[in-house]
Amino acid sequence: MSKVIVFGGTFDPVHNGHLSIARQAREQTAADEVWFVVTNVPPLRDAAHAPPQARLEMVRAAVEGEEAFRAMDLEQRRGGVSHTADTMDALHTAEPSPDFALLLGADVARSMPRWHRAAELLARERFIIVNRAGHGAPGDGELRSLGYDRRRLTRLDVESPDVSGSEIRRRIAAGEDVSGMVPAAVLEVIQRRGLYRKGSPVHNAGG
Repeated sequence: MSKVIVFGGTFDPVHNGHLSIARQAREQTAADEVWFVVTNVPPLRDAAHAPPQARLEMVRAAVEGEEAFRAMDLEQRRGGVSHTADTMDALHTAEPSPDFALLLGADVARSMPRWHRAAELLARERFIIVNRAGHGAPGDGELRSLGYDRRRLTRLDVESPDVSGSEIRRRIAAGEDVSGMVPAAVLEVIQRRGLYRKGSPVHNAGG
């Protein structure tokens, strides 16, 4: 049975920090693939700045040439607000063979109690929780209080560049260079689509 890491996110935009975390998580867990699931409409955060299809295009550009990485469009095809529980339902139905594990950054892992059908997710899925720049991984006691089952949980320490989507968006709006923060192919999509420029609209849905 293949081991697949499911890495969901708004990816607004996808950047070198995301890719670094995905590579290290795959290496440390001996997973076969990492599937990047691009949120259509985020349920627990502000609306995305780039439309769903643009964010999907950026992820596809970022993983081009990475044999173990796949960009998944199932949330764009489903439409509406993206809930991880619904996404995992779809993955388990369409892909019954892989052994899935959800990859969460420490900040996202701490928001689990607010997730749609959180108890169901915690009872059935496996999780990989990694530290993020500025966010140490939760300890055992905190994880138990959040509802995670230690038997289905892997904690990883990773080293990744201190890059954030908000800083990338700020720099682009200010006309500053972001070439060291995102892959060149992603920067090409950003420039071609005119994303994140000052005055660009914020998108709740659509493409």
